[in-house]
Amino acid sequence: MSLLQKGDTVGFVATSSGLNGKKIDFAIKYFETELNLKVKTAANLNMSYRYMAGSDAERVLELEKMYQDKEVKAIFAIRGGAGSLRMIEQFNFDIAKNNPKPLLGLSDVTTIQNALLAKTDIPNYTGFLPLYHLHENFDIQIGKNLKDVLFATKHKIVSGKPMVGGQANGEIIGGCLSSFLYLAGTDYMPDFANKILLLEDIGEKTYKIDLMLRQLQMQKNFDKLQGIILGQFTNCFMADNFDGDIGACINDFVKDINIPIICDFNYGHIPNSYILPLGIKVKMNVADDGCSITYE
Repeated sequence: MSLLQKGDTVGFVATSSGLNGKKIDFAIKYFETELNLKVKTAANLNMSYRYMAGSDAERVLELEKMYQDKEVKAIFAIRGGAGSLRMIEQFNFDIAKNNPKPLLGLSDVTTIQNALLAKTDIPNYTGFLPLYHLHENFDIQIGKNLKDVLFATKHKIVSGKPMVGGQANGEIIGGCLSSFLYLAGTDYMPDFANKILLLEDIGEKTYKIDLMLRQLQMQKNFDKLQGIILGQFTNCFMADNFDGDIGACINDFVKDINIPIICDFNYGHIPNSYILPLGIKVKMNVADDGCSITYE
């Protein structure tokens, strides 16, 4: 069965930053006309508290209301930014657990998506933000990717380059590296055992990426991962020439890891990102003639 049906209602929320003067109209119209979905918008999209779409309590309230709304079948975080970490201690995970529905997002939304996995086992989807991806000059591929994840019953995504060949089965965890690591040392970090780790990031200095990857390797059960998918590290730059580029960071990270690894997967802060499931078992195939992720 597909994730959504034509005519369903979805909710637009702001778990991190808000609109800040930007317009969400194009994305709403696209959902209504191209996807034949109804859109409910949270009250905090235009709120502002420092860098966030309202206070922690206001953002928590709006997200909880979307889970409690029986008409809403899926929730979309409109954008990333920062601040979703500040919600998780106030958020009532039992509300989500008793009203399971997917939260779609990317970037800073990674934090609450993985916290939801750890606390509720509710699957979510990473790789799409309405405000970021849908605008007058949007990439047509993101529209195809969105329709596929919402309405197809079987999924096969072919992308990336092989680093370590093989096959792996497991649920995907992760997303934006820096946002994922906010959960390190907390009860909100998903268990790594038997999982496939997905990573991307944007705008970070390469030496920081290097250190974050090292920190990941120190997480409990990292050695029990089944596979790794490395997406796009958009605009990640060397602060000094001797820091090494992103390729050097990745090569150091994977050199002693002997599980299937895909690099350069078309996922992350890019206009045509694939949208991947978190918390759903997938099959990962890594070979010289192609790399793929399949799931139902």
